[in-house]
Amino acid sequence: MSNRSQFGFILILIAFVISITFCFNPEALLKGGYDLAMDGLVVVRTLMNLLVKIGDLIINKKDW
Repeated sequence: MSNRSQFGFILILIAFVISITFCFNPEALLKGGYDLAMDGLVVVRTLMNLLVKIGDLIINKKDW
């Protein structure tokens, strides 16, 4: 396994761990009764999705 593939797997693993953490503890993102707290949840979900897609792209990228 190349270093690039390992980096891709690490990105996907980090996104998975963060997603599971916030799945079991959503109050960590909903601090202090902010009105826009749900927007924060959407942003975090989108960032985790982007991180997984980047990791997948790195893993599946063919050498030139």
